[in-house]
Amino acid sequence: MKERLKFKPLGKGYNVDKSKDDFESAADEMEDLLDRFEQAGYNSGAALGGAMQVIIFRMANGAPNAATALGFMGSCMSTAAIMITEADETEH
Repeated sequence: MKERLKFKPLGKGYNVDKSKDDFESAADEMEDLLDRFEQAGYNSGAALGGAMQVIIFRMANGAPNAATALGFMGSCMSTAAIMITEADETEH
């Protein structure tokens, strides 16, 4: 079993070694997991809802306060919206 990193608040973010690699690995793993759910015939809304609930719970539970949790969620949603916009622009 992998050892989990303990997040330590540092200013407005978290000080985690190799955070860029960890971010990209986690994103890739989540994509693979959601693809496996789809291939297995899971209801996509239920699968996404369950995954998001667990992720949001863990993020909120680990945040030092509500403002940090909301800021983190807002940043993630904003980045996702930008990624969708960029993907749409390259398809046309």
